[in-house]
Amino acid sequence: MRLARRFSLLCISHSAALYCAALVVFIALGWIFVANVHAQGPTQIQGQLFNGTHDAPAQSIAKVPVTLFQITAAGPVTRTAETQADGTFTFANVITDATAYFARVDYAGIRYFTEIRPPELASALPLTLTVYETQTLPANFTIDRVHLILDVQPKRFNGLELVQITNPIDRAFYLPLPLPANTSDVQFQDVREQSIVKREEDGTILYPILPTTTEILYGVVLPFTPPDYRLEIPLATQVSGFNLLVAQTSGVSVSGNQLVPGAPFTSQSGQQYLVLAGPGQNAGTTFRATISNLPGVDTTPQLQTLVLVGGGVGALALLAYPIYTRRTRKAKAVETSERVNQLQLLARLDDAFDAGKVDADEYHAQRAALKAELLKRHMTDDERQNPA
Repeated sequence: MRLARRFSLLCISHSAALYCAALVVFIALGWIFVANVHAQGPTQIQGQLFNGTHDAPAQSIAKVPVTLFQITAAGPVTRTAETQADGTFTFANVITDATAYFARVDYAGIRYFTEIRPPELASALPLTLTVYETQTLPANFTIDRVHLILDVQPKRFNGLELVQITNPIDRAFYLPLPLPANTSDVQFQDVREQSIVKREEDGTILYPILPTTTEILYGVVLPFTPPDYRLEIPLATQVSGFNLLVAQTSGVSVSGNQLVPGAPFTSQSGQQYLVLAGPGQNAGTTFRATISNLPGVDTTPQLQTLVLVGGGVGALALLAYPIYTRRTRKAKAVETSERVNQLQLLARLDDAFDAGKVDADEYHAQRAALKAELLKRHMTDDERQNPA
């Protein structure tokens, strides 16, 4: 479990460093290498679709349309094929000089993606994809924990919300995300997530929850009128606990029923955060807190994670247009060293928690803050110089 947590953080930090989190898997597999060293691509791509629901009809994986994305210098080129009775599919005569390939399937109202493959892997390994039967949201479903991290800007908060979820069943369902009231903008870390969510007219965002442990990360913008702000998060489902972190500017304070203050958290950039933990909440209730003495001018460094989250969305209309930043070897070495140092901090925090030296509320709060710091620190120079 600890290794899985560290790997997820590494993926997020790596995606931030290379500008677009939507291409993190592709980058990890060698995007830059492929971009600089031309490799002969496959002439055909094979794959197989599986259904992970144990009592799903055998024919559920037959004749399912599969869309192949072939990433070229001119942009994505798509083709469609149907699965056979056993879920296998084949794309013949593919574009051999494409730089990447991945597939998409729409099944039972939910959109699924395979991992993104460079040519050498696309020709050697079949694309595999597991879908699930879809059901309604279970009445007793509980969100493990909600973390909200807010940086103070003139008359607005730039924030990150991290929702931790475990789906123990073998079916998928849509979950209404716990969004603060009056949220003016919501952007996800992975551009593909813009395609899989459903946005309702009333502002509700429905996120597909698959049978796994999931961490959903998204950016929010919350306007406020100084000096006070009333934070309200209406809850459609139960939540086991909250962590609220607010950038500690001059005089800012946070209060709320049953909120327990913890030790302040200091990021590697030097920004201090007030840390508060809240108890579990039932479905149909509202999590509330009051943030007081807010400044009317900019007194804190801008949280630029929202640039990471939303900066590349408009340019990636088909979810996979190649965007990457070329870096020198020296820059990469420095970046890697910084990331290793941050992951070592996370490892020490994990070890302290496992040894019982840190209580659960403080552990979850510090881990969420470190995760946000990883995102913020590993941005491109262009993002830092041109904030949205």
